[in-house]
Amino acid sequence: MKSIKNKIYAAVFATVIIGSGCKKGFEELNTPPDKASNATTPELFNAIVSSLPLTAGEQSVLNSWIYPITQQGIVVSGAYPYDNAKNAVWENYYLTMGNFRVMEDRINKDASKDTYNNIMAMAKTIMAYQTLKTTNYYGSMPYVNAGFAPLSDVTRYKATYDKQEDIYKAVLTDLKWAVDNLSTNANQVSLGAYETLLKNNIPLWVKFANSLRLQAAVTMHDKNPAFAAPHITEALSKPLLVDGEDIGLWPTQIPNLKFDWRQWSFSANCYLRMGTTMWNLMSANNNTDGSGIFDPRAKIYFETNVADQWAAYPQNPTSGTPSEGGAPYNLEKRTAAWADKGTGNNSSNFNFYFEKDMTNIPELMLTASQVYLLKAEVYNRGIGVAANAATAKQEYEAGIKASVNMWTKVAFSTPDWVVNKPAAATVSAGVLNTLITSPAVAYSATPATALNQIYAQYWVSTFKQPWDAWTLMRRTGGKTPMSTTNTQYYAANFGTYNRFVYPDNEFSYNFENWRAETGSNDLPSKKIWLQP
Repeated sequence: MKSIKNKIYAAVFATVIIGSGCKKGFEELNTPPDKASNATTPELFNAIVSSLPLTAGEQSVLNSWIYPITQQGIVVSGAYPYDNAKNAVWENYYLTMGNFRVMEDRINKDASKDTYNNIMAMAKTIMAYQTLKTTNYYGSMPYVNAGFAPLSDVTRYKATYDKQEDIYKAVLTDLKWAVDNLSTNANQVSLGAYETLLKNNIPLWVKFANSLRLQAAVTMHDKNPAFAAPHITEALSKPLLVDGEDIGLWPTQIPNLKFDWRQWSFSANCYLRMGTTMWNLMSANNNTDGSGIFDPRAKIYFETNVADQWAAYPQNPTSGTPSEGGAPYNLEKRTAAWADKGTGNNSSNFNFYFEKDMTNIPELMLTASQVYLLKAEVYNRGIGVAANAATAKQEYEAGIKASVNMWTKVAFSTPDWVVNKPAAATVSAGVLNTLITSPAVAYSATPATALNQIYAQYWVSTFKQPWDAWTLMRRTGGKTPMSTTNTQYYAANFGTYNRFVYPDNEFSYNFENWRAETGSNDLPSKKIWLQP
């Protein structure tokens, strides 16, 4: 048994998940075979897509740690351990990599492999998304030699670690290939019903791949501008995501898809509250009736306390901060009676609908809002293109509007959403104008100030993608919104967390490569390559 484990884990979990471990909404398409050699190429592709939902451990750590680290929220009590996600995220990624390697090998050996360019481009795009997200969690990790166990490549059972810079370069190369090779030519093999993510919409796949390329290039630019800048320039010349083209897992578009772990991650040991850092970017004052709110996303992201009042919990609480209690995420009680948030719930909570709804609210991957705000940064700074303040302002405002409109439509279209439900699927021009002209949001004529505003709105926009907010915070050296009150609290409780440590099985079954990377000292305080 030990030799079998060594073989599996030393290959960095690179086994195939067809027929096992797939998420709801994908099983039917994946059911027939249970071995990679028997699985069809479409089934392998759908297995890759089925790896995209957040894992249970990941969601628990997002709610317990990443929100307070990014200051998009605050926790008011102890919760799950910080290491709760390290094993599940790692295993999910390398299981997916195993499926990708099998599919890649099969296509490369096909005499008509050029007719599979679309399938390879789509798979490379999904793997690029998964790879970027995973390396941003851990830093260096096995990549070039990872995932080959299903192919019985004995030379790569123990995969070496690649530096994050090299991983970013490889991913950008793959994304360029994907953008250049996606085609509407009739000779391309179709995945049919197995293409559950974007429903064979090739122009949208081009936009997704190209937008992900822009995100990756901007993210790494400060560390290697010579490599990143040409990618930025070229990405801007090709189609990018626009309003309404928000990439993610939308349960309404994938039959029977349910995010079961979403409810668990809130119901069990979740002590999230709205913090003052986010509140100060959404309300002009602390009026408990919400009359100071100028950002309509406040009433989508958050809800009132048990007294039906808006009250932010101090982001960096002091010894004199009143205690906070209640049970605003008790699914049974809140479902029976919305107002039953529990005695002692004095602060505003994350919106209960994010817990309650498993079949309408999406898990987002890359939104049009993010793309607009990335372009705003590019034109503000003049990276890959000449600086242009007017264009930066235009993209900045487009990014804010796209985020507001997307979340408004989600809330309006969710049947369960009753309290603070938007009156329509779109926001009026007047409401949007109030938002973009408010003192905290209105685009500054000073480029450095404006750049911080761009970062702030990207941070607000990625409220349900806190991993992206964390990456932004780290790669900018902490230029995302942060409370300046009692900073000692933040430093002591959250300031030393820069990455996930590697899973225990890496120590056990890939020890030499693990030691070569960590020096036998694997710490969450170690900065990833992206950080200044």
